[in-house]
Amino acid sequence: VAGGNDWQEAYIKGDLVGRNTMDSGAVYGGLGLIALGTRGDGDAAGLTAGDESELKIENAFVGWQSADGLFDLSLGRQQFMLGDGFLIAGDAISLGNIPGADVDRGGAYYLAGQKSFDKTAVLKVDPQGALRGDLFWLQSDNPYHQNTELAGINIELVDDLKGTLGLSYMTVLDVDAGTGLGAWDQRDGMDIVSLRGQGSMGVENLFLSFEYVDESGGDTAITNDASAWYVEAGWTFADMPWSPNVNYRHAVFSGDDSSTAKNEAFDPLFFGFTRGFGTWFQGEVASNYAGPANSGNDVDRIELTLQPREDLTVGLQYWEFGKQKDAADLSGSEVDLYALWSINDNWVFSPMVGYYQPDNSNVVSTDDNLYLQGVLMYFY
Repeated sequence: VAGGNDWQEAYIKGDLVGRNTMDSGAVYGGLGLIALGTRGDGDAAGLTAGDESELKIENAFVGWQSADGLFDLSLGRQQFMLGDGFLIAGDAISLGNIPGADVDRGGAYYLAGQKSFDKTAVLKVDPQGALRGDLFWLQSDNPYHQNTELAGINIELVDDLKGTLGLSYMTVLDVDAGTGLGAWDQRDGMDIVSLRGQGSMGVENLFLSFEYVDESGGDTAITNDASAWYVEAGWTFADMPWSPNVNYRHAVFSGDDSSTAKNEAFDPLFFGFTRGFGTWFQGEVASNYAGPANSGNDVDRIELTLQPREDLTVGLQYWEFGKQKDAADLSGSEVDLYALWSINDNWVFSPMVGYYQPDNSNVVSTDDNLYLQGVLMYFY
């Protein structure tokens, strides 16, 4: 298409894992590699150039679990997710060759196959009953995230029938200021509190989810005072043909207020793809290529999914994006139509067409954007 981009992304990864059970508990570990790259024109946002490739270690961890399952301690290079990934879903952003910036991580930006943090220490505590928790320390080696280091505690109340309620506290211990794109200098020393919940409240076919995040403080001259929240509800019409599911979500991510001496722009940290399209890359075009990405905006999404066959799911999403405070005005709307076809036990094919329309001239491009993709996945 004239004026457009045509590119291809791919990755393959595999792990060797082992576990040895003893009277005192179990020791386990894993070692895995990933090969990834981008070809063609590079992605639509210019975050890859089309000549990226890399082969590297993705996982390298060891762990111990007590015999009664109360404690589980793991160390090394591994993935860590908090809740459903609104704040932490893994160290997934993978940029390529950007002129003037040292951020190349091998490309495959959209597929985001790299999810492990470089160094971790995670202690999971799971006593009998509804209460469980995590203590965690995470160190990124991602130049985009400026090698962010953070630590935190997470406590969850789990009811198998009604759902999960979680409370987390984190603090950012270190950021390599001025490196990469220099986008996250402000997070150094920042404190983060998250309250979230997800479940059905015991009502069949109902889905409810929410999260509220407060970000404050910091070790830079301008401290943080930001927040984000969302509420979501869905209902499955299980007795109707194709089991239609209707879902609505409203999300707000604070933007900077130029009239104050603080930074109100929300830092989305390590969000990623978790429970389906739109979590938490909101809009296949808007979030990935046009912006904004979960900062300085409000987002409404309504989704309809159908299951014509056991091996086929079809979804339609409508997005409406607005702006918060003095953030860049990247308002717009988007429609995404996608499918998930399980060809067999190993192969899944997912085609998508997206149409993104910016509302005004305060964006990089004022043109409407047509986005076509096909993702082929093989699991073994």
